[in-house]
Amino acid sequence: MALLLQFSKNILNEFLMDDLVKDASMLKEESLTKNDEIGIIKSNSNKNDFQKFNSAEAYYNKAIEFQKNKNLNDAIKFFKKAISLRPEYVDAYFNIGRILYSMGKYYYAIETFNVVISLEPENFDAYHYLAISIQKGSFKETKPHLHSSMLKLLQKPNLVNPNNISRAVISLIKTDPTIKDLLLLKDNSNIDDHIIKIITNLSNQKMLTELMSLTPLVDLDIENLLTKVRSFILINIDKIQNIPTILDIQKALALQCFINEYLYKEHNLETKALEELEQSIKLSFSKGNQPKPSFILCLASYRPLHLYNWSKLISLPNQFEKISKTLIKDFFIEKKLSSEIPVLKEVFDKVSFDVRKQYEENPYPKWTNIRLNSLPFTLAEVIENSNLKLINKDINMITSPDILIAGCGTGKHSIDIASNYKNSKILAVDLSLRSLSYAKRKTQELNINNIRYMQADILDLEKLGKQFDIIECGGVLHHMKNPMAGWQVLKNCLKPGGLMKIGLYSELAREYVVKTRNEISEKKIGTTNFEIKSFRNSVTKLSKSHHHDLIKIVDFYDLSSFRDLVFHAQEHRFTIKQIRDHLFKLGLSFCGFIVDDEIKRRFIIQNKNLNDEYDLEKWRFFEEANPNTFSAMYQFWCQKI
Repeated sequence: MALLLQFSKNILNEFLMDDLVKDASMLKEESLTKNDEIGIIKSNSNKNDFQKFNSAEAYYNKAIEFQKNKNLNDAIKFFKKAISLRPEYVDAYFNIGRILYSMGKYYYAIETFNVVISLEPENFDAYHYLAISIQKGSFKETKPHLHSSMLKLLQKPNLVNPNNISRAVISLIKTDPTIKDLLLLKDNSNIDDHIIKIITNLSNQKMLTELMSLTPLVDLDIENLLTKVRSFILINIDKIQNIPTILDIQKALALQCFINEYLYKEHNLETKALEELEQSIKLSFSKGNQPKPSFILCLASYRPLHLYNWSKLISLPNQFEKISKTLIKDFFIEKKLSSEIPVLKEVFDKVSFDVRKQYEENPYPKWTNIRLNSLPFTLAEVIENSNLKLINKDINMITSPDILIAGCGTGKHSIDIASNYKNSKILAVDLSLRSLSYAKRKTQELNINNIRYMQADILDLEKLGKQFDIIECGGVLHHMKNPMAGWQVLKNCLKPGGLMKIGLYSELAREYVVKTRNEISEKKIGTTNFEIKSFRNSVTKLSKSHHHDLIKIVDFYDLSSFRDLVFHAQEHRFTIKQIRDHLFKLGLSFCGFIVDDEIKRRFIIQNKNLNDEYDLEKWRFFEEANPNTFSAMYQFWCQKI
């Protein structure tokens, strides 16, 4: 540990102490050059300034003062001096990391927060900043000194949404020489000769197996390798003993395949072997015996266990409790909860009915962990932190906001809001009862008690007979037959002066999705799981640019997300001009976009006036020059006039 800590410190010293600048090519989205970095080294402080202080605390306090006044160069210089007097000054390192992150220097921010975690393993804020720093790009070289912090980040619940960091963590895993060798081996026709070695090496990759239990793996190379491993285990299941390394991989595979909804390719030989395995397991139960754990885990990597009428008879050793809970028990808990969720009104709208059917078949999004805010904000603090431009500031006085989540899906959104807003009362509605059951189970597991769930169509929400201080509707209106009709209902449910957060697809950013949807329509591909998986498999072999764009998207790597991305029953897309026109017609005032820090930084460089970030015309020009600006969707706040 001491050696790894020193490694990170050396990297920081190179940057912060020695006035040297490294070519930071670790992050593909980050280009650090000497000219970029040298500004952090230079300072307006005079050498005599340092003579005024005689303790690490004095330098630290002065640095904080500089930091608050946005004098970041001097802040770093004084934090450096504090660290020179107290080498393990955690707060000084932490604040340097925050400054580096704010300046877009993610390479050094990662190393800084690694130092903080090494010195203070329970510093949850450091894990948060480590997570948002690594998701900005990908690793190009091996970094063994980061592995411990990364593994802790994955293992600690409620610190991060693992989906956000999956790609970056996988890029770090793939720099490992052992994994590099395995990925080269995956195309070898004699892979079976090396399979035990492959499985052993994979089981030693703790970051990989942990990630497999949390979120879809967004990498085709690793997917192909695991597909071959899964197939080998199935075909040779009778010969495989309960060896710990094999069982470890089987457990990780079963969880990964459940999370990605059995997206991996399955050949006819495997389908036949599965039928034999199912019969073998059924026979064991009929004789009053428990099948070998390896048999259950093998089947669980191909099929949901809860579908079998004997699933409740399964009794796995304690080490596989997560399998029992995730693949069996949770399903029956959700089934019971579904009967407890109130229904506002039966759905009659045809498009709403089709959308509900989709999400009953494929609840979206599937998720395991989420970052919970341990110190929720008041509504006024949320408004200030979001830098919103209000036309009516009375809303800042509300201390216990009533919030409506219109389209909460599987609860990730509503739970996030519940942990962010202090003293909030939340009503979360959705069309899909299965999604709501998932949401309610997760809410109960996290001991959150300020959310009520209800099955409802947005078109019927006025029947609630109440208005809300805040309404959040992300990614729902564009799936309605008439988005403006839905938006009008939401506006009617909002109190005067209330705030609304809306998410809408961008016409410019979804060009590749439109091309794919047209392709699906022309080929008359249906929406069964088999058809969706087959089309996805064909995309990996095609060479058009929109196919490559699809593969880069996180949603490509689990069935529900992929269906939501390109097979949705209904989709509209918008332009900023249309958003401006709709806001005007509805009597809503634009309060600001929610964008990635890096995008906002680039926008401000080009638009320096104070109110430019609230000017939709400025954003229209910016998006036309940068079509992927709103690649996820437009997300923005507006206020009821």
